[in-house]
Amino acid sequence: MQKAQDNNLKTSFVDTIKAIFGSVVRTTVSVFVNIPSRSKNYFNRIIAEYKRKPKRNSANKVYVLIGYTTKQHIDSKHNAERNMIILRRGLLALIFILIFFILLNRITPYININQYFDMFGITSVDDVTRNDPFVATTEVSNATLVVEQ
Repeated sequence: MQKAQDNNLKTSFVDTIKAIFGSVVRTTVSVFVNIPSRSKNYFNRIIAEYKRKPKRNSANKVYVLIGYTTKQHIDSKHNAERNMIILRRGLLALIFILIFFILLNRITPYININQYFDMFGITSVDDVTRNDPFVATTEVSNATLVVEQ
């Protein structure tokens, strides 16, 4: 009796292994058999999609109306996209301007402006504008040049 059960277990185990190998072989064969038709279908699908697309004559997007889409819906999507681009550019410019002013505010206390006035020999704004050629007055003022030796 024990031998009969052992034989049944062995045959069932062998049958299970045969079934698994048979399934693997059938699957592998079907994959290799279907490669030509799958690749042909893939290329046919790409070619059909390329032929279905409208020709692009410029860098602008070309929209194709599919299904229940209307021209108004496409126009509203285009306008929304355009507005988002304008908004992004504006916010980016605003961020750069704010960063510039923050940096200017942080750097300015460390700059000694009187030092630059001394370097260029400016004691006041009146000295700089005394001989302004664009003034309509007929007065001629004498400018003096001080040279240190």
